[in-house]
Amino acid sequence: MPTSPDIQELANPWRHAEGSDEQAMWLAWLVRLRWLAIMAQLMTLAFTFRVLSHPRYTVPLLLVAVTVLIVANYRTLEALKSPERLTNQDLLRQLGLDLLILTGFFIASGGSSNPFVMLYVIHVAMASVMLNPKLAARVTGLVVAVNVALHYIALPIHPEVHSLGAQNLMNLGQTIAFTVTVVSVSTFVMGMSSTLRHQKQKLMDVQRRTAQTDRLRALGTLAAGTAHELNTPLSTMDLRLRRIRRRHTDEATRKDLDAIGGQLSRCVDVVQQLLVGAGDPSASGLEREDLRTLVQEALSRWTKGTDQRITTDYAQQALPVELPRAAFTQGFINLLENAREAQEEIGAHEAILVRLAVDQHHGIIELHDHGPGFSDARDRLGEPFFTTKADGTGLGVFVARAVATGAGGGLSYERRNDTTIARWWFPLTEKAP
Repeated sequence: MPTSPDIQELANPWRHAEGSDEQAMWLAWLVRLRWLAIMAQLMTLAFTFRVLSHPRYTVPLLLVAVTVLIVANYRTLEALKSPERLTNQDLLRQLGLDLLILTGFFIASGGSSNPFVMLYVIHVAMASVMLNPKLAARVTGLVVAVNVALHYIALPIHPEVHSLGAQNLMNLGQTIAFTVTVVSVSTFVMGMSSTLRHQKQKLMDVQRRTAQTDRLRALGTLAAGTAHELNTPLSTMDLRLRRIRRRHTDEATRKDLDAIGGQLSRCVDVVQQLLVGAGDPSASGLEREDLRTLVQEALSRWTKGTDQRITTDYAQQALPVELPRAAFTQGFINLLENAREAQEEIGAHEAILVRLAVDQHHGIIELHDHGPGFSDARDRLGEPFFTTKADGTGLGVFVARAVATGAGGGLSYERRNDTTIARWWFPLTEKAP
């Protein structure tokens, strides 16, 4: 669910601005690099204050400029928490503020002869990445124009009065300025590269989920069309079967008709399960029933086709729920089949424990199996078409989760010692006694 960026994520250069738009992501990086710029400006002041012209006036003004930039950075952090979307113009204004204050520094501290003018390169690099080409070109042109103007309008500095000597002082300043610029640009480029890789992965995940949804939708459409086509002839067959029963009442014919009727009912059930299996848990109407009864019915149906041992541990009180019976049965059988196949995968022959529990508001079904578990794939269980089995479809757990979430419950998996626990819960229609 999208949220406004978390302030701790935005303040950490090595974490991404999750859930934010592109402009917010760029602005988050501008905030990070602005702290470096503030430190660089303080270093500039420390480097030049002894050689400034009129330091009694210029030093306080420069300190005020740094303070303004610090306040602006905190205001920007607050803006990043706002749900309002940012624009390229917002980024341009932020970069313009940085350039204005940096230019004020250089006007008071030697202009283009100050070795720290190299800091402009950081802003050009940021503008080239963050802004559209037209605005980035404006920033680049502005930096070039300012650099030319600094040859004429800046107050001079007097490096010869420094104890290090003019040449040593300039060499030291160039080294510091070069280091700060290289580190800042490198940090920005590496961070942007990491962020873009992260965004690319998120886009690929979204595309994958979209493809899965499209496949599920296509499957649901196919199932619905098939059910529609089959329901008509099945209804016709049922109607004609009733007529034949009225006309032929002898024992032999009646047995044949009962057999035909049983197979016809089975076909109707298959059509119903086809809809459920395609991810439509609402294919059958809601029924109010005790959860224990639903579990026992599903177990009775499933155990007829398997020799897997089952042990049960049922809550004593009634657990009234309102669920689509067919969808619940199909989802529960899916979970049982997954548990059985997980144990067969490693040759485990222990009984699967089916436990019924209750909390204040929910009836809870737990399936305990001794399979290998799901390792890092646990969070993806329930996604359509995601499966850890070589021949699986990924719809079994999806259907079970859809049944639960559709009723207001849920499905989760937990690994405890050598046991995998599938916990399936449903809201009670009234407080259990």
